Amino acid sequence: MGMALHLGTFAGIPVRIHWTFGLLLLFVGFTAFTNGLKTSQSIGFIVYILVLFFCVVLHEFGHALTAKKYGVNTRDIVLSPIGGLARLESMPEKPMQELHISIAGPLVNLVIAAVLGLGLLLGTGHLMPEWNDFLFDQPIEFLRYIWFMNLALFVFNLIPAFPMDGGRILRSLLTLKMGRVKATRIATTIGRAFAIGFVVFGIFNQQLVLSLIGLFIFMMAGAENTQTRISALLENLRAGDIMRTDFTRLHLSDTYATIIDKYTRDGEHNFLVFDSMGNVSGSIPELFIKDVLNEKKEDLTAGQLMSPAVILIKPDEPLKGVIEKMRNEGAAIVAVANDDVIIGVLDRHNIENYIRLRS
Repeated sequence: MGMALHLGTFAGIPVRIHWTFGLLLLFVGFTAFTNGLKTSQSIGFIVYILVLFFCVVLHEFGHALTAKKYGVNTRDIVLSPIGGLARLESMPEKPMQELHISIAGPLVNLVIAAVLGLGLLLGTGHLMPEWNDFLFDQPIEFLRYIWFMNLALFVFNLIPAFPMDGGRILRSLLTLKMGRVKATRIATTIGRAFAIGFVVFGIFNQQLVLSLIGLFIFMMAGAENTQTRISALLENLRAGDIMRTDFTRLHLSDTYATIIDKYTRDGEHNFLVFDSMGNVSGSIPELFIKDVLNEKKEDLTAGQLMSPAVILIKPDEPLKGVIEKMRNEGAAIVAVANDDVIIGVLDRHNIENYIRLRS
């Protein structure tokens, strides 16, 4: 989600727009021009796309604000040519909470469609827009287009193609009966079947956006399935269960040659650095070692190379919480201490190895 322009922050949630969204507007303008639309129709068409994506933002805020009720924060909302994405920091483990969060977005579109539909029925007695005439410059027709697309967004998002809203709703309902891992696997399989259908239909009908959505669904479904299995694997583990008790204790005066020897010969990737009194002074992540090697500054000592930031954890801390702490603070290694005595270490490498072997 790099290179996204910050539009503003609302309800404490940043809203960003990906740079590729500009390509969509250029495509819309080109489509309007090549189809012979009048200037007013072309402008109306572009405004229609912008209003439609504003409705998508409201949809994502439906997810985000509902998630906030359950203590789940949203990193940001990102708009791209294939839609919007509220990037939640996590998804509640309780199925009914996930159900409420997932259905909140489509319900926003349903409410918009209901309000517009009621107004159009009372005012004109007619709902369906005239698609063949491209009357985007006529206010009533413009409202009919917006009504129809919000209704379409509601229906489309309820398709049980995980990880779309409908897929998450399906997963949450299945979880009530068979557990989260199996429910995710079934929802993922269904989602990937829909994704393949979207891609094939999009290719044969020249619907590029639909094919991109299908590709996105296929990849995200697999990633979600993997993440769910890993989360279940780590559920009851503590830091002490997989910590390394045999680890190198570098000293402040150790040379870079010593560090490289430990790194290449013993296979350790991240290190703790101790002072002469045996107190931990800092850490040296693998990234620092590689940077020094690339910059040819091998004359540095451990004390000069290290970062003074060290995370101390207890052996009984839940492993999932430790991983989250490492991710949030950008730590490659943490010290496991019992009564202020360091008894082991956990680093990204041995966590990844454990997950790879067990999954």
